[in-house]
Amino acid sequence: MPAIPRRSVLKASALAAAAATGLPGLVRAQSGPLKIGLITPLSGPQEFIGSYVKNGADVAIEQINKAGGILGRQVALEIRDDKANPAAALAAARELLGAGVNLHTGGISSAVVLALGPVMQQEKGVFMTCGAGTEKMNHENYSPNLFRPGDAPDARTRAQAKLMAQKYPDITRWTGLVPDHEYGRTTWSIFVDALLEFYPAIAGKKPTVLEPILMPYGVSDYRNSITQALRQQADGVFNCTYGGDAITMFQQARGFNLMGRYKVICDAANEFLVARGLKQQLPPMWTGMHYYAEANKGNALSDRFVADYAAKTRDSEPLGWAAEAHASLYAYKQAIEKARSTDTEAVIAALKGLTWDTVTGPRTMRAEDNQAIKDVELVYLEPASTDKGYKVSQYVKVDGKTVIFPPTPGKKLTLRTA
Repeated sequence: MPAIPRRSVLKASALAAAAATGLPGLVRAQSGPLKIGLITPLSGPQEFIGSYVKNGADVAIEQINKAGGILGRQVALEIRDDKANPAAALAAARELLGAGVNLHTGGISSAVVLALGPVMQQEKGVFMTCGAGTEKMNHENYSPNLFRPGDAPDARTRAQAKLMAQKYPDITRWTGLVPDHEYGRTTWSIFVDALLEFYPAIAGKKPTVLEPILMPYGVSDYRNSITQALRQQADGVFNCTYGGDAITMFQQARGFNLMGRYKVICDAANEFLVARGLKQQLPPMWTGMHYYAEANKGNALSDRFVADYAAKTRDSEPLGWAAEAHASLYAYKQAIEKARSTDTEAVIAALKGLTWDTVTGPRTMRAEDNQAIKDVELVYLEPASTDKGYKVSQYVKVDGKTVIFPPTPGKKLTLRTA
């Protein structure tokens, strides 16, 4: 009788053990930490946001590992800098996928996330965005391998337009400060559609929507765009510039008193970034928040997140991108434990329809288009004579189910135009 190779005996033993415990062989056969890719901007104009993503992910991993890991395995991040650039992101993703890392998070740039969709599908990976604001990933560019665990751009932007109609029914002449790229065009188009829906329905008035001022991306000089904005006669402005670009633009706009010309400023998604940059020079504005820590006090997961984040970064007010990274990793944890596997198809199946706890409360991942349903948080910021230099004077929470578009994976949204 020929001798059986020792390698075959060991493999058979591992398979038998996996069958006996009901666990897929993939999970039982792996050793060492479970690796998850984190692809986010850690340099360039969006480094501000990328650093929040990284810090939030680090806190989640530390918490998960302290509680025993996932399926008994410790978890480690494989971190790559995408510079908010699709080419850099694709290179990072291919490297990680080639090394066997199939689960990823990060991606705050819409162009980056749209570029990653086909690669994830072809190479059998999964990617969760921590803030990309394109509606296309859930509609005409839908991919079963892309997920958004945070608020949808349509829910956030529609909630903002609805609030403007409720609070400012006489502010009917609107313009936009819109970065000339995917996120800017997407967000402005949805805001316009919502203005045209909510102003007639709530204020009984039809709004006048002016041509938006297109802002260059990743530059240091916005004076030409600011000069164009000064020529307009608008009462309300919707700002879509974000991160380092937004801070630069707002600082330069001060010299022209551009923001002082508007009766109301609605900022798409900068949370406290612009306020922290301008402090007491901040023009009063509404801004969207993925997560407002003060409003989520009493949520045990939120309270622990704030404490652990402050201990790690000395920042007691983590911003929403950190919270979205944290939520994405807890979604992976629950999905893997539900599937009893890290296999891509198994994790995708477990994520669809998943309800999991987060720092803003339970969220549910819509099975049809991989979009989480969560509430929208909006705050009104004003300059203040405090150490921060600003304060939150109003807070509004909007039920996400009331403002999100229905799922239409593979189909383009039809939006109203002015």
